[in-house]
Amino acid sequence: MARDTAILRVTGFVQGVGFRYTTKHVAYKYDISGTVKNLDDGSVEIHAIAEEENLNKFIDAIKKGPSPGCRIEHVYIYKGAPVEERKTFDIVY
Repeated sequence: MARDTAILRVTGFVQGVGFRYTTKHVAYKYDISGTVKNLDDGSVEIHAIAEEENLNKFIDAIKKGPSPGCRIEHVYIYKGAPVEERKTFDIVY
């Protein structure tokens, strides 16, 4: 299977509710490598690389909101975007 990439920008109530932490656990579940970080505008940005099927499952999980306290407004998805190859999925501070 081919590896695919995506950059996701998640808006809504997604900072201060454990969103990055739970996103990291969802990433491990679907064998995703990449990063998650808070942006200054209150949104969260995710860079992800995985097998296409796993990446799609990961995106679906993010759309549902991995953290119980979050409220997802919108998930902007840029599939095929250039993402730095990594061995792990990390929270960027």
